[in-house]
Amino acid sequence: MKNHRGFYLVFALWLVVDSCTIHKKELDNPVDFEANEEQGIGAPTLVFYPKSQTKSLSDSVLIESFIVFKPDSMEPFAGVHLQIEFPNSFLELDTIKPGLFITDTSKATPLFTYSYDGENIIDIYTFFLDTVKYNIEGTGHIADLVFTPFNTGTDSIRYNLKFCEMIDYNDNIIDLNGDRAAEVIIQ
Repeated sequence: MKNHRGFYLVFALWLVVDSCTIHKKELDNPVDFEANEEQGIGAPTLVFYPKSQTKSLSDSVLIESFIVFKPDSMEPFAGVHLQIEFPNSFLELDTIKPGLFITDTSKATPLFTYSYDGENIIDIYTFFLDTVKYNIEGTGHIADLVFTPFNTGTDSIRYNLKFCEMIDYNDNIIDLNGDRAAEVIIQ
């Protein structure tokens, strides 16, 4: 019986000690405007998700592109032009697909097209086309970019804010206040 008491005492002590350990979690919500602001990224902003990822040469690299507004300062928009730069020293562009925000809004069909310079620059153009509603409003997923690694390396995929723009139905430019890159590590 004494042996069992000692076991229960050790077990209880272990539970108390282990339950007091605080584990740091790395949260990465691409549409969290508060976390973006803490990093000095103001809304509206362009964000890549995930913020960082490590892959092997046999994996595909999926990067999602988001536009993020604050709930109290949303602006209706009708079109977006994104210019994206990626490291072509170890990544090759595979596929680009429209995001859910543009394709699912009001069940309208978007105009979604892109151009690729064959090196490391991608231009994505998407426009909201509807016969009743002229603009969309909100935060959401604009595009998916899939890359194939062919070499090891570490670098980031970035927006070139100098050439990115968002417009409303009347072709007025909506200022973009920031962006967040995506780090890619290929081992």
